[in-house]
Amino acid sequence: MKYKKITFASVLLGLSLYAGVCAATVREVADEAPASKQTIIADKKDKKLLNKKQRGVQITQEKDKIVVSTKPVAKPPAGTIKVPAAPRPSLLQEKDGKFYFSGTQLPDDYRNIAIYGEAIASKAQAIAYILAANPAVKLACPVEELVDLYWQEAKRENVRPDLALAQSLVETGAYRYGGDVLHHQNNFCGLGTIGGGVRGASFATPQLGVRAHIQHLLAYTQTKRPSTDIVDPRYDLAHNIRLERGVVNTWYGLNGTWAMGSLYCEKIMATYQKILAQQPVEEIKPAPAEPVKEKNKKKRSMKQRVSEILQEQK
Repeated sequence: MKYKKITFASVLLGLSLYAGVCAATVREVADEAPASKQTIIADKKDKKLLNKKQRGVQITQEKDKIVVSTKPVAKPPAGTIKVPAAPRPSLLQEKDGKFYFSGTQLPDDYRNIAIYGEAIASKAQAIAYILAANPAVKLACPVEELVDLYWQEAKRENVRPDLALAQSLVETGAYRYGGDVLHHQNNFCGLGTIGGGVRGASFATPQLGVRAHIQHLLAYTQTKRPSTDIVDPRYDLAHNIRLERGVVNTWYGLNGTWAMGSLYCEKIMATYQKILAQQPVEEIKPAPAEPVKEKNKKKRSMKQRVSEILQEQK
């Protein structure tokens, strides 16, 4: 009996030792087992956040979402007072129902001014403005001739010559050029210029350059073709695009189409207003001839006087 008890106790002890060994083995296997996918992702995120913190990257956390800004955190010097930057004033401003571009009042209802119609500004005003804006103007022809050409070519197509000339002044910087186009190219509206030193189109004479400008306006504004042979090298391309997207009939419609800027029309209208403000010097007119009747009257008076003297001598 005593022997059986000892044997039973030995068996229990052996089972206890075996159970302990198995439990230890399970723990070791669990420690050596690969981490779950979610655990790996979490570890990677923690490492990335730590690296970005070390690089000075701003990190904010909103609930379960982490927002990371790629801009480095700027550390102002100690004692610096942070002052917000002043907003950039807009070139186009409205005051009392009037619009102003860079301080120049624009025409009333300027957004509805048509590309077609009669000129309001005179050729003399246009000449005076050009010479005042750029006394050292460089052109392949006199200023007076260029203005005449705009009135001639624009009126042929019923385009307003004064506003077409104002557009030319905007495109060329009052014929200073200084950009990609050179003055001897007779390119008055930036035809074919895309930046990067590309010169754009060139024309043999100022008249052809003005005609190309007017034709390019027609490509944007009407479905029919010009009345003269096409000299604008980009007419067909521009015309086909406008036929797909719709033609425009106002200068305001050129914003974002002729030029990418949203204030292109406003620049033209401000220049036009400056042309209208010019007071050209009036030509000196010869004194009117003395009326013939007055001369005859004086002659008769002299004859009468002589006759009176002769009668007195008698």
